[in-house]
Amino acid sequence: MPGAWRRPSSLAAVGAVALLTGLGAGVASDLLADDGVSAQGAALAGPADECAVVQAAWSRSATLQLGMSADDPATLRRGFVGARDALVDVRPPTAVQDDWRTVTAYVGTVADEIELADEDDVSSAVAEALAGLDTAAMTAASNRVTTFLKEGCAEAGASDEPTG
Repeated sequence: MPGAWRRPSSLAAVGAVALLTGLGAGVASDLLADDGVSAQGAALAGPADECAVVQAAWSRSATLQLGMSADDPATLRRGFVGARDALVDVRPPTAVQDDWRTVTAYVGTVADEIELADEDDVSSAVAEALAGLDTAAMTAASNRVTTFLKEGCAEAGASDEPTG
């Protein structure tokens, strides 16, 4: 019976991660569509372009997680590994750097465990990885990143300006 109790919590956690990043996907997709920037075509040329690259990575990460299902281990592997890969090499603006690292570490920890697991053990690997993580901290960090991206990375320029 203890195994049965772990499964619902892993389902809830997978759903929470997908929901949170899904919100980010919608925000980033809207912003990218408005600016005509694609994830593949974004080039770094300045703060606005840097924001577009971050938005594209966030959107890609979220999109990869939307189809995750605890009943289909292959979707968990694709979702978490793809999300990690979409976020890990991005240099976010200073204003959300710590939050970005929190989300990336969370998703990355689960992805690393899944990559090591046999296909039959993927759901268990997710549950074990999530047991050692702070989902509340990741949720708060994800919300702050999503808000920042929704606002067009407005704080990025302000935080780089000298005061005085």
